[in-house]
Amino acid sequence: MNYKRIVSCSPAHSEIICLLGRQDLIVGRTAYCNFPKDLLSEKPVVGSWIKLDNDLIEDLKPDLIITNNIVQEKIAKNLKEGGFNVYHSDPLKLEDIYLDILEIGNILNEKIRAQNLVDEIKLQLEQIKINKPSKVFKPKVYIEEWHDPPTVSGNWVPELVEIAGGDYGLIKSGKRSMPISIDKLFEYNPEKIIISWCGFGEKVDTIQVLNRSGWDLLDAIKNKQIFVLDDNLLNRPGPRIVEGTRKLQEIFFSKVYVK
Repeated sequence: MNYKRIVSCSPAHSEIICLLGRQDLIVGRTAYCNFPKDLLSEKPVVGSWIKLDNDLIEDLKPDLIITNNIVQEKIAKNLKEGGFNVYHSDPLKLEDIYLDILEIGNILNEKIRAQNLVDEIKLQLEQIKINKPSKVFKPKVYIEEWHDPPTVSGNWVPELVEIAGGDYGLIKSGKRSMPISIDKLFEYNPEKIIISWCGFGEKVDTIQVLNRSGWDLLDAIKNKQIFVLDDNLLNRPGPRIVEGTRKLQEIFFSKVYVK
């Protein structure tokens, strides 16, 4: 089918569509579909991550709605039951992200551009892996996706950590992000703590983490090795994971405290 009117409820897919040069097809987006800003700022906002205005979506007359992640699974189901054509994806590993981009390329009749984009992501990640400053030193890392309760980043993040040159022994690739017990965290005793809370961007006050009861015994806290990384660069299953991985590597091999 030749789609002409797409409502993207997925920030990652909005980015992918724009990079494939088909932002003209997007007739609606969520408030979180904010990159590239200059290409999306004029698009109507149909809601947030989990709250959508179905009446507005209907008025936009989309021939395809894109949703993403287990959080939007129920939304996708309800939209389908409402008669909308929906593409839903839920990538858990890097390979899933690549396949998802290729499928979007197929949907948009942009197969070559999609393949080129995937090839470029793979190439850049490989370059980051090759260029890591140390082949021996691998800092133990804890990346926190959410704060209440403290939740360790899973999905494809463990793969990005490995590429960047870190040790991520708290969760395996392909496992969904999950709350972490204090005992497990203390047993692992990370040397670097990276805060990447969903929806916060870089607007995180690390004092909240530094002041957690008992956390001052962790090496990362004692040595002030706590960093903030824009969650859009890690948690969105799209092309900017390259930028996120590059920033991870900078953090892993830096001794500077970053707020």
